[in-house]
Amino acid sequence: MRTILLAMLLLNVTSLSDTQKSEIRQVEERLLAPCCYTQSIAVHGSEIAGQMRAEVTEMVVHGRTENEIVNYYRNLYGDRVLVVPDGVTGEILFSLPVIIVVFGCLVLLLCVRKMLRSRQESQLLAEKQTRRVIDKAIREMIERETGEPL
Repeated sequence: MRTILLAMLLLNVTSLSDTQKSEIRQVEERLLAPCCYTQSIAVHGSEIAGQMRAEVTEMVVHGRTENEIVNYYRNLYGDRVLVVPDGVTGEILFSLPVIIVVFGCLVLLLCVRKMLRSRQESQLLAEKQTRRVIDKAIREMIERETGEPL
């Protein structure tokens, strides 16, 4: 029975308006195939994805909105069926790359700062050692010329 319904819906796709075709495509791209949750039903080749495409087409033809259709499948399969999760999970997933980049930049900045500081400290240490050597040489020269220890 479903195969016949699917065939009838696919034959009626040509009679759909451009708006309806667009709505169908948008819904199909928002839903994952529940057999493996790896691809949207728009491109997945499984039987369940084909069945869902037919159901989506039927729902659009009967005037259901995109959100109504998506909520129907959310109630049926849970939030996992959504390509882009709604709510807090979606915000976290979209914020995570930004947070990682900012954190990486901070770590990089701290590493560069530490390297510059250690380089500066080693230069100061080298200057102090050079001054000690020069001071020692000058003292020895003064002691030789005056004959008195400093």
